[in-house]
Amino acid sequence: MRNVLSVSEVKAAEARAVLAGLNEDILIENAASAVFRKVLPCAEKYGKICVLAGGGNNGADGLSVARMLFLAGRNVSLVLVSERLGAAASVRLKACRALGVVELPVEKFEPADFEIIIDAMFGTGCDRPLAGTPRAVAEKCNGSGTRVVSVDIPSGLNADTGETELAVKAWETVTFSFVKFGHLIGKGRNYTGRLTVVDIGLRGDGAAKMLEEGDAKLPAREPVSHKYDYGRVRVIAGSPEMLGASLLAHESALAALGCGAGLVSLCVPSSLGAAYQARVNEETLCFLPDRGGKIIFDAGSLEPLFEKTKAILIGPGMGKNPELIKIIEYVKDNFCGTLVLDADALNAVAENAECLRKRKCELILTPHMGEFARLTAGMPNESESIVDRVKKFAARINAVVAAKSATTIISDGKEIYLNATGTPALAKGGSGDVLGGMIAAFACRLSPFEAAAKGCYFFGRCAEKAEKVTGSESLLASHVIRYFKSV
Repeated sequence: MRNVLSVSEVKAAEARAVLAGLNEDILIENAASAVFRKVLPCAEKYGKICVLAGGGNNGADGLSVARMLFLAGRNVSLVLVSERLGAAASVRLKACRALGVVELPVEKFEPADFEIIIDAMFGTGCDRPLAGTPRAVAEKCNGSGTRVVSVDIPSGLNADTGETELAVKAWETVTFSFVKFGHLIGKGRNYTGRLTVVDIGLRGDGAAKMLEEGDAKLPAREPVSHKYDYGRVRVIAGSPEMLGASLLAHESALAALGCGAGLVSLCVPSSLGAAYQARVNEETLCFLPDRGGKIIFDAGSLEPLFEKTKAILIGPGMGKNPELIKIIEYVKDNFCGTLVLDADALNAVAENAECLRKRKCELILTPHMGEFARLTAGMPNESESIVDRVKKFAARINAVVAAKSATTIISDGKEIYLNATGTPALAKGGSGDVLGGMIAAFACRLSPFEAAAKGCYFFGRCAEKAEKVTGSESLLASHVIRYFKSV
């Protein structure tokens, strides 16, 4: 896993590095060398390069890159976007001028004249909107189609929140030693492009970890075992309006059987039995009492569902149902396994999320950002970062929360995982139902925190594989299920 750090944590790591003997100049040259090594192969292919340099240490990085590219024989030009230069940038500008690096007035900068632009205007310390010359330069870059390589973080992007009014849209961002929150959350992924992390000598642990390939390995099955060793999943779902959502959750859990549950049962309204029997081939249906196609609370029907069951998923396709909160309260107070709440179950508890604090079972919530906002309405410090809010909410109700977005934030109230697998093609109905089923299956063999993290990781990887076959526009939630076995 990669460490993900805030700006303050990066500054602390830099201070420790300086005390250890890696002074500011060494760190700048290490950073510049890393960017130089990334750009050099492209420079041979694409030709003319422009370095946009600001006056701070990010600009100093860029000025050193310009010097290195010039000495390597590349066709490089330099554009200063600030008249005020710090000491580190000033000495490096002096070196570039002494060597004869071409310096282009900012008003004559035209991105279309270059094959590669190196964005070194502002770094992680930029916490205000771009204005004046840097803003005009960023707008030119974004409208040109020229490939931009940003140094550490795209100029104008908040490194803690990923928010921006306007930032440089990078083709690739070369960042130093750690991923920053702004690369992944907020609007960060719209601007960061391909993210490359290079070691420049900084050391430290961050508040969060980014899931990577190899982090989501699943436990092997024992040679001598049977289906009940791997647990049973119950999916309580369905209504007349949304038959498909419950089927997707059920099929997703089935797809995860090989790495999760031993059995999966779909528990649906009894009056809709014929519709489900036509779609479910396995003997995995359970019918619950309903009224008008909406499941009603009946303790006598729910109690048998707990037998030999390790995980229960409630919510997909249940719609607005006043009985749903009663069902959730009964399950949480009487079930000993892991309860996963998704979709309509989250809406049912939104007005009183505090009711989830006292319970018998383990709990995983999988809200999208809109549902998370409803769950946390009224919490203090609403101006805090989304990462902090997810962690605090998880701690408050003593549960695992997977707040779904382009980068999903997963926390148990103590640790934070960030998952960036997936594709924009998942922004379609049914995606959450598939993820819910997968997490429930994993919860049969893993801790709730690990089940949520690995479920999110594998779900995204499956979608990436499916998209290569179906294309972005044609990808459906059901396609993701088919690719689970190939991940």
